[in-house]
Amino acid sequence: MRLQRPRTWKLTIFPKLILAFLLVIAPMYGIGLEMNMLGESSIREELSNSLKSRVDFYLNALEVENERMMSLLQRYVVDKDVQHLAFVSNTMSLGEWSETVLRIQDKLEVIKGSSLYVKSVSAHILTLKRTLSSEKSISDTLDEEYEAVASVYKRKGAGLFYWKERLFLAVAYPGSDLPGMQETFVLSIELKLEALKQSLLTITDYENSGAMLIHTDANWTLNGEGNGELALELEQFLKERAGRQTWEGIEQISAGGSSQLAAYKISSTFGYYLLAYVPPEQMLGPLERYRGLLWALSFISLAIIVAYSYWLYRLIRKPLYKMISGFRKVEAGLMEPMALPKSNDEFMYLFQRFNMMMDKLKVLIHEVYEQKIRAQSSELKQLQSQINPHFLYNTYFILYRLAKMNDNDSVVRFSQHLGEYFQYITRNAAEDVPLEAEIKHSRTYVEIQNIRFAKSRIDVEFGELPEGCKQMLVPRLILQPFLENAYQYGLEAKRKDGRIVIEMERQAENLLMSVEDNGEKLTDGDLQRLEADIANSGKDMEYTGMLNVHRRLQIRFGADCGVSVARGEMGGLKVTLKLPCATNG
Repeated sequence: MRLQRPRTWKLTIFPKLILAFLLVIAPMYGIGLEMNMLGESSIREELSNSLKSRVDFYLNALEVENERMMSLLQRYVVDKDVQHLAFVSNTMSLGEWSETVLRIQDKLEVIKGSSLYVKSVSAHILTLKRTLSSEKSISDTLDEEYEAVASVYKRKGAGLFYWKERLFLAVAYPGSDLPGMQETFVLSIELKLEALKQSLLTITDYENSGAMLIHTDANWTLNGEGNGELALELEQFLKERAGRQTWEGIEQISAGGSSQLAAYKISSTFGYYLLAYVPPEQMLGPLERYRGLLWALSFISLAIIVAYSYWLYRLIRKPLYKMISGFRKVEAGLMEPMALPKSNDEFMYLFQRFNMMMDKLKVLIHEVYEQKIRAQSSELKQLQSQINPHFLYNTYFILYRLAKMNDNDSVVRFSQHLGEYFQYITRNAAEDVPLEAEIKHSRTYVEIQNIRFAKSRIDVEFGELPEGCKQMLVPRLILQPFLENAYQYGLEAKRKDGRIVIEMERQAENLLMSVEDNGEKLTDGDLQRLEADIANSGKDMEYTGMLNVHRRLQIRFGADCGVSVARGEMGGLKVTLKLPCATNG
């Protein structure tokens, strides 16, 4: 019984051990990776929420501060001193007028001191065309900064105005909600931009981060960092969001030539956006380091797996492979002992027992081989001996008939051919002969049969023997039985135009010899019985004719050689002998 070899790598023990190791490591690694990803996602979300919370907190604080300043302006817009100065100043005495102006300036100072974001406070008296300010006494004309807040009359209530890189809060009396009233005075606060910028810088504490106030409708930007190019791109980004009516959010965008995490929200009171931006690598820098550590852990794990695999290879697979190679050599007939491994483990025991088994097998095989050779030689001689009596009967009968007919010339020729024939089969005890001698003997046999049958009645054609095959050794009398079969069964009843064709063709390492006749007696049933007899030939059968030759060829050359039958192109039986052309004895 031939054992199946583990030819595919996936069937060996080594990959199964590696797979088992990976099945243990992979879930642990997968769980760790999933936990890291969940942690990273959670931290990203927390950092984003933290940035958004800062924007919400600072915007609320700024709105509260602005609303407090606006409430002060609203309170002082109805102040009696301001109204008296605006409406009845022409009826005041110089002393009263001076005291009123001083009181108003004191109140403007109070407003200025109410917040760190107030730079100056002014009261523009339109009826007098003069301006009072916390920074200077009453002017003779309206200050030019009135131009920045002049449009406050068109608004209901207070307004925020950006003018010549200055920012103002202003309220008018009377406002636009009192139609028909003459413009009287405007109270305005100029905000301290440097304080606002410093305050914006405190929103984020990351490197290359910042915050800015952007009014998309009034087209002004207050940038705490001072990066103009970045401010323009962020302003364009917020204009797009305003166009979509998106008033708050947090997004990762590309601006200023780099990626930015931007959180923004609009002031419902004043209409400007507060936007804070942070490069993601600044916020997520520790996460990137953790990710690097994870990759380092992955590579270390991979290195451990490779080292473990190599260790298993040296420990298990390499000795197993050597043992499998030893078994394959045994299958090929090489009974060689294997070199013992260096490790003193179970493999040492297996290799020692293998070598002991090889020694015993050599003895047993030698004994069995000798017995088989003797048995085959005995069987081969017995098969050869079966041919001689059969042919002897036919030849003596033909000789008797020729002598009785007084055909002396035919008797002479027949006796000569018959002598050559018996000389061939009895001249020595050699079991094998050159193929060229076997072909010559077959021609002698044909000459004997030509005497029996008229030459014009049966025509025999011999093909050329291929070069290189003439001296190959074959068992004697392997071709004659098929010629005899053609004469006796295929053409015996044919009175004329009988043909026998012997062809020889070399194919690769084999020689194919065919004997074909044009007899008409072969039926499909006969052909099937012949094929069945050849296929079922065994040691317990009685061999005659072609089965005799088939058995001899298989004993001599092996199961791949022998005889096959088929219906030939001429309609009769075609017998093909397959011989190994490389055989030289």
